Amino acid sequence: MKTRIVIVDDHVSIRDMLMWVLRGDDDYQVIGEAGSGIEAIKVCAACRPDLMILDLVLPCISGTEVLRRVRREWPATRILIFSGACNTTLMREALWERPHGYVGKLEGLHVLKKAIATVAHGGNYFGEETRRSLRECARERRQATELSRREREVLQMVAEGRSSKQISGLLNVALKTVENHRANLMAKLDIHDIASLTRYAAGLGMVALE
Repeated sequence: MKTRIVIVDDHVSIRDMLMWVLRGDDDYQVIGEAGSGIEAIKVCAACRPDLMILDLVLPCISGTEVLRRVRREWPATRILIFSGACNTTLMREALWERPHGYVGKLEGLHVLKKAIATVAHGGNYFGEETRRSLRECARERRQATELSRREREVLQMVAEGRSSKQISGLLNVALKTVENHRANLMAKLDIHDIASLTRYAAGLGMVALE
């Protein structure tokens, strides 16, 4: 029985490359793809894949948030992080959410293939650098202020420069609800201007500062 796979990456070339790699193996079937966090959640809800190959830096909703929600809502779906993110904080945040594997985009293609096969067959795959971060995560508690899922989503979109009205439309919630989330996350973080919120989000790897 083929492993049903969804590919999530905001770069079309990466998605095409992964589909080309997987197409040559009769053990796999790519059943969906997504270029943003919101699309990833929709595709997972519709397709219920066996395996999701997931980038961490995504528009609208971060890969870490996608990982968190898929692990909670569709626990049968196994998740392999495939990311070029070099941000240590971002890696730590993702590892706290217990993916089944993590491969950097600087790794060779043979490493990625091995990771896909390992995770697809029920194992876990982490490179040496990732294993070091896992050990550090096990020794340390999170120091960042805990935000709700919706507050993290609003934080990322505010940092991306989206207005409350735009966020309301993307998340399909009332404008007042978005404004309440903005106020709550600012109070929790003790950050009260957009520039500082953007720097904070960049520190978590949600957005990149130019």
